[in-house]
Amino acid sequence: MSTNTPIDPITLAVVRNFLQATATEMRDTIQRTSFSPVIYEDRDFACGLLDADGGTVAEAPGLTLFMGTLGPAVSKCLNVLGRDVVEPGDIFIVSLPDFTGSHAADMMLFAPIYHGERLFGFTASKAHLVDVGAKDPYPTDSTDAFQEGLRLPPTKLYRRNQLNTDVEGIIKSNSRAADVIWGDIQAEIACFRVGAAACQRLLDKYGFDTVNACVTEMYNHAERMARAAIRTLPAGTWSAQGHLDDNGVQRGIPVHIAVAITVDPVAETIIFDYTGSAPEQGGPTNTPLISTVSVSRMMGKILSAPDTTANEGSFRQIRIIAPERTIFNASTTAPTQLYGWPLLSAVEIICKALAPVFPNRFPAQSAGDLGGVLRYGFWPETGKMWFQANIEGIGQGASSSADGESAMVHIAEACSRNLPVEIEETNTPTIVERYELITDSGGAGTFRGGLGVRRDYRMLINGTMLSALERTTSPAEGVLLGQTAHPNHGMLESKTHGNIRFAKIPTQPFENGDLISVRTGGGGGWGDPHLRPPEAVLKDVIDGYVSVASAKDVYHVVIDAATMAINRDSTVILRGQ
Repeated sequence: MSTNTPIDPITLAVVRNFLQATATEMRDTIQRTSFSPVIYEDRDFACGLLDADGGTVAEAPGLTLFMGTLGPAVSKCLNVLGRDVVEPGDIFIVSLPDFTGSHAADMMLFAPIYHGERLFGFTASKAHLVDVGAKDPYPTDSTDAFQEGLRLPPTKLYRRNQLNTDVEGIIKSNSRAADVIWGDIQAEIACFRVGAAACQRLLDKYGFDTVNACVTEMYNHAERMARAAIRTLPAGTWSAQGHLDDNGVQRGIPVHIAVAITVDPVAETIIFDYTGSAPEQGGPTNTPLISTVSVSRMMGKILSAPDTTANEGSFRQIRIIAPERTIFNASTTAPTQLYGWPLLSAVEIICKALAPVFPNRFPAQSAGDLGGVLRYGFWPETGKMWFQANIEGIGQGASSSADGESAMVHIAEACSRNLPVEIEETNTPTIVERYELITDSGGAGTFRGGLGVRRDYRMLINGTMLSALERTTSPAEGVLLGQTAHPNHGMLESKTHGNIRFAKIPTQPFENGDLISVRTGGGGGWGDPHLRPPEAVLKDVIDGYVSVASAKDVYHVVIDAATMAINRDSTVILRGQ
């Protein structure tokens, strides 16, 4: 997008803020009109405004991994379809993972915005639909893309405002929860109406050329800010490695991840190189390239100019290297149901590489997971499906100046939320018996890692659970003598099946009265635990974050459990030793 139309700074500020506010209004529309708690409570969606080429104009704060995929996804659809097929009143839908960057359940919709006969841009949204006809509602052991649900290529759901009922029928007949997912699709379409109407008002007021000129300057300004920030960074390449527990099919065999980050202040670029990561997997831990681009943009933005609003110009200096047919650039038929989990680990590995070098930008590692344990079944009275999934809080890593936050959603899901107990108990046959922080789960340090949580579900009818728990064998590491945290895990206490400690499991029946316990890990510590002030350790013990035993054994602070007072003499002796 380019234009020579002159603009003044006041008009630029008004247009920029108007477009950002419009994207936020679109998000609120989806949240208020959607059918599924996964969307209106978890906020497992993103939406925004794109230019006529698919560049990112404005995105509402939403699910972070989705936000960076909308532009590249729409651009790819337009390149395949051809821009001449776009007409006023069209709405496109696509679920092919190599187009959306996700799994099939994360369907993407987009619609053109016209001003008269001129195409201004697109509204776009991607949301997780609870069931799209996969072999299970959320298969963690799929071995190809055809087991993961309906595969729609870029298709017109509406043509010139007329619903394509054939496509509607295909979508509904490939879902166990047709009414719910169709309602969520209509919520996305409602947000398009809101976004398009707002853009029409803006274009009517300032004119097509002036608004386009403002968008161009928004891009250029964001690029200048990024370039200036990169010029101040030290030059170098930093790398780190890690692993996933397994690929969901070959149990217990780690999946290797390697990331190298190169900062070049002269060329004003940041390069994320995933060469050396595992080849494409036979299980669903494969990521389409578009989402690898998204997470790299997110981390590059944190490194360069985190305090400015993101648009297409913010990402011009970020480069991505991801060899084909590896877990970060999967082929079109590869299973991708757990595509997000390599990305979550990539975030943690990037933190591992960069936190010691850029302590004001990156914390220690978090627990690196979403705590995803899904439950579903069928109501005996109606035969209709009930389904519940949650995004659970985890411990965040400590920074060079503060303790890590406890029970917070992973950064890749920022602006998402976990479900309140009241909604879980109202919508599903569940009683939440326990929901609490896990003492001692955060890594010790001068600054302590945040704590994970335990949530216990007592199931009231028979059903099935699925688990996508990850990083049960690679807990959050500390930085500069900070200690490693406790890992994620889950427990099933069953009358029939016994007590089962679980990580990823495809389908596990449960019965009336069984208990499902999700226990998330903590964040890594920062700095030597022996340098943490005794008073801070005492407060942690009083608050239940650290046990009396760990205070003595890890921090070398002796606390009288009866009086909750520090034994100064014993502490001095112990720390001296």
